[in-house]
Amino acid sequence: MVVIVYGYEGSGPGHWQRWLENELRSRNHAVVFPELPAPQAPSCEVWVEELAKIVHAAPQPVTFVAHSLGCWAVDHFLARYGSSRVQAALLVAPPSPYLLFEPVQSFFPPPQRQEAWSPIAAASLLVGSNNDPYIELSELREISARLRVPLEVLPGSGHINIESGFGPWPFAREWVERLGGSAAG
Repeated sequence: MVVIVYGYEGSGPGHWQRWLENELRSRNHAVVFPELPAPQAPSCEVWVEELAKIVHAAPQPVTFVAHSLGCWAVDHFLARYGSSRVQAALLVAPPSPYLLFEPVQSFFPPPQRQEAWSPIAAASLLVGSNNDPYIELSELREISARLRVPLEVLPGSGHINIESGFGPWPFAREWVERLGGSAAG
């Protein structure tokens, strides 16, 4: 089952995460895109507990597909609950782990515990850009090294959102489908 996790302010119409949800459903994949509470004033505790309910109720291992702040929600989930019910995570455009922005401070600092990621690191992927306004390329490399999750850099792709041209994004669908085992029934 694929669990799509948005970031601060959610992923509105046209965002690649909404496109991905529709694509996966049309291909008979089990997918959940929860409306996490208060995306304009998110609480790490609340979001992690919402993810825990979904993961623990899932009939099969979960693959997370997270964007921006959602990456750190997944990181907190793994630090708290481990990866026994998770097979992989696609982390797209996380903000700097040193971000100072009051509405999202409950997520910082992110735990980034290598032991929590170790069972799923090889199957997971961190994707970022060399011109994301919310994180430096050197910070992406540090996250990749710390978690031992492979990094793919998309040159000139900004925050990998609708504003930087990422509506339909076949790469995300192809990544999920390469994992296999996420089809419904």
